[in-house]
Amino acid sequence: MNTWILILGMAAITFSVRYFFLAKSVPFRVTPVMQRVLKYSTPAVLTALTVPILVFPSGEMMLDVDNPFLIAGIFACVLSLLRLHTLLIVIASMLFFLWIR
Repeated sequence: MNTWILILGMAAITFSVRYFFLAKSVPFRVTPVMQRVLKYSTPAVLTALTVPILVFPSGEMMLDVDNPFLIAGIFACVLSLLRLHTLLIVIASMLFFLWIR
């Protein structure tokens, strides 16, 4: 029962946050300063998701050349700096990771 309450609570929070920003009936406008600040939210979230996977693959820090996660992550960053297509970067990075692993 606690699991269902937790799921419903998370769904209600997610819906209310999205409704608040997207509903036309709510008189809320994002200021230009807030728009500039929100541009950094995507890189911040992606960094928070990927750094633990790349740097702590087995639960402890691995910053050496034997870490295939870190090497493949660097490879994906280099490909993205070349402005390649996103799907191509994902496929090439996965193939590179499988090759070095």
